Amino acid sequence: MSFPHADPKRYEGLRSHVERHLGPVTHGQSSQRPDGRNRGFALGFHTHPRQRMVSAVTTGVRFQQVDASLPQEFVVSAVPEHEDEAGYLAHVIASEAIERQRGYAYGGGYVNAEPLIPGTGIAFLLAAPHPFADEEFDLYHDDRSEPALRFVTLLPCTLGEFEFVREHDDEPAALYDVWESRETDILDLYRASAV
Repeated sequence: MSFPHADPKRYEGLRSHVERHLGPVTHGQSSQRPDGRNRGFALGFHTHPRQRMVSAVTTGVRFQQVDASLPQEFVVSAVPEHEDEAGYLAHVIASEAIERQRGYAYGGGYVNAEPLIPGTGIAFLLAAPHPFADEEFDLYHDDRSEPALRFVTLLPCTLGEFEFVREHDDEPAALYDVWESRETDILDLYRASAV
């Protein structure tokens, strides 16, 4: 199911929902491309008030022809000094979803043959619930308490971590265990691979 004619009134509380969980929006990027065309979504950058974390959050994907069980928006979180990179990764995933007209399910993701950001090992974006937000963040309910939108967080991973997930029957929980045991800072986009 795609949602190009979703009712904007269902999302009037969306910004406050995101700010409650990820912190206030500090600035944004327009939906306008340098060539003047509209890319179909904008980006808002949220700085968490207690954690050392900035999140790039798409807005507008929910109105595009994207097949998913609910309208989707995408989130990439990182340490504050990697804000530009987080914004780029959110742009990559949203553009890909719009182009292929299909959203992302938790446990799936986007893999690239080479690192998505030069100087990093990040080549896989794993779709998941947000690891640092309260559980109710991921599913936004409208003013009638009906599910209206799903936030899909993309966890930046290395190719080695992608292969590790594949070797474990595409089950991300095995990777989460490794991250936890090695105290991996998954917000550091320039980190070494955990496997």
